[in-house]
Amino acid sequence: MRKKVLIAIPSFSSGGGAEKILSNILMNGNFDDYDIDIVEMFRGDKGLENLPKGINVINYYNSYKYNKFVSLFLDQFGKYFPSFLRKYLVKKDDYDVEIYFEIMYPDMPFTKRDIKKISWIHGSIEEFGLDEYAWRKKRYREYLRNSNYIVAISQKTKKSITDIYPEFKDKVSLIYNGYNFDNIYKLSQDSRREYINKNSICSIGRIEKEKGSDKLLDVLLRIHSKGYKYHLYYIGTGTQEELLKSKVLNLNLQKYVHFLGYQKNPYKYLIDMKCLVSMSEKEGFPGVIVESLTLGVPFVFTNVGGVEELSSNGRYGKIICNEEEAADSIIKYVENIEGIDKEETRLFINQFDLQEQARKFKEIIEY
Repeated sequence: MRKKVLIAIPSFSSGGGAEKILSNILMNGNFDDYDIDIVEMFRGDKGLENLPKGINVINYYNSYKYNKFVSLFLDQFGKYFPSFLRKYLVKKDDYDVEIYFEIMYPDMPFTKRDIKKISWIHGSIEEFGLDEYAWRKKRYREYLRNSNYIVAISQKTKKSITDIYPEFKDKVSLIYNGYNFDNIYKLSQDSRREYINKNSICSIGRIEKEKGSDKLLDVLLRIHSKGYKYHLYYIGTGTQEELLKSKVLNLNLQKYVHFLGYQKNPYKYLIDMKCLVSMSEKEGFPGVIVESLTLGVPFVFTNVGGVEELSSNGRYGKIICNEEEAADSIIKYVENIEGIDKEETRLFINQFDLQEQARKFKEIIEY
């Protein structure tokens, strides 16, 4: 008998990491024996991620096309009346399995029917311990209580869940995100790209304050003050993009800072970088690091979720605490004072193979 599966995700069209992970699982696993539907809380402007034939995004709640007043109303309505949000998104309550593939806002409650329910958490949730997040902590306690399985994608994410909700520690399992290494390398060979300057570093992802995008300019200034005229590439878009472009002009850095926008294929640029850099405040498991290591490019990152495992005590990348440490680590990589062994790196990242994740995804649905 074919199982019917519902997957709810914050967005499947905003170019984020969780949606790319879900797309990779569904595209590379064999799910012909399942009827899978996807609903997204927010319809973004980047287009839907790839899906195999027969798997569809059947509905969305909010959209980038709506004006800010409509969007704000929908967010607040969903916050205070989550059951109505569910009725709008899910017309037929007849699924055998429901998977919530990330923490969502506004959030959608599970069905009240006695079926398998899975919470797949991509980000650390330490902030749920703060007073201003008390209502979310209370609401998610109910969702996690109703979950049969809770999946964490990194050790840091797992620890944050068990610290906030110790009563659910026996439900939590660790499943790392998976990646298609052959496809990443193939896409990196695309010759249709802009020229990348020698001695360049990059950031890949949304250009937002919480991602530390503005701090990267401070890092670059420190590097330049030490006599190293490196180039910085932003690959992505976000709410801080125009602000940073103005700041670049004010600092007279337009020769050294480049904005490439959102790229479906960032690998054709990443392969020419000396290192990948991030000053992000919070991540669940930065898949861009695995993609970077696939191409033999080391990383310099703040200590967000997953970075400690991926760094392996500094063997494949550096964990930094501030702009000065970031600048020093970047210089060592660009000047070849330090580096990574590409063959050793290739063996290390095999644990993040996509087929293994797809197998575990299917296993948790089936059993």
